[in-house]
Amino acid sequence: MQPLFLGVDGGGTKTDLLLAGARGAPVRRLRLGGGNVSALGEERAAEFYAAAIAEATAGFPAPAGAFLGLAGSTADGIGARVEARLRARFPNLPLEIGPDIRCVIGAAEADGGCTAAILGTGSCVYADDGAALHRYGGWGWFFGDPGSGSALGRDAVRARLAFEDGAGPGGPLVEAIGVALGRPAFDSIRDLVRGAPGSVARFAPLVLDAAAAGDPVARGILARNVEGVAALVRAARAAHPAAAAGPLVLGGGLCARADLLGPALRTALGPDSPPLLFPTRDPVFGAHRRAVRLFGA
Repeated sequence: MQPLFLGVDGGGTKTDLLLAGARGAPVRRLRLGGGNVSALGEERAAEFYAAAIAEATAGFPAPAGAFLGLAGSTADGIGARVEARLRARFPNLPLEIGPDIRCVIGAAEADGGCTAAILGTGSCVYADDGAALHRYGGWGWFFGDPGSGSALGRDAVRARLAFEDGAGPGGPLVEAIGVALGRPAFDSIRDLVRGAPGSVARFAPLVLDAAAAGDPVARGILARNVEGVAALVRAARAAHPAAAAGPLVLGGGLCARADLLGPALRTALGPDSPPLLFPTRDPVFGAHRRAVRLFGA
């Protein structure tokens, strides 16, 4: 039997595992719940991924290598500590843990020389110069994360509050947010502030749908957020010429609306816009591809 390689894409809402040969022919695909390392904490994350690896590889020879692209793994060195625990648990399995953006880059087959943006509940931009990843943004929904679901939802709620104060226009988006809040604004906002970032990110689809329908408030929110992403992309490309030579790879849940984000990003980036790549394969295939690159012959 040809050597097998394990790819893992661990996000905030789901964890995807792919055990496959070097050419990507799957022998097992496994999907589990959310596996953000920072959210789980070091001990729980190590237990979660040890159980996931054991389930994905049960009944097969030990893989020749594994790459785990995990959300939250760059925070406070937690990824390295979880990696050490997994190495101790699986001493015969060469493995590496890295940020989940590696899965997206790998799925686009743009390794070594590109910029990449994750636009999901949060957002972050990376420059991949072929030797290392360099992060731009990703400071969290409270201080930044332009182009994220949380930022779009936050700005939509702001538009609703401005309307209620008589300081902003109405329209389809503002009306939809009012219906979605479902209660007096004061009570709703109090609960949103206490909640997780996803509590406002759930309004992002309303922004995108209203923008597609031509609502000016929604279009303004989308344009401002895309300009924030473009500013980070320009900074990343200016600082890393090797990354600037390649495309801009886009991943994350919001990229399902490439019909909106693609044109908006090209407009914001202007005549120097790089080619935009929206991977058509799931990120777990990129994780598997990186495992092959790291540990294959």
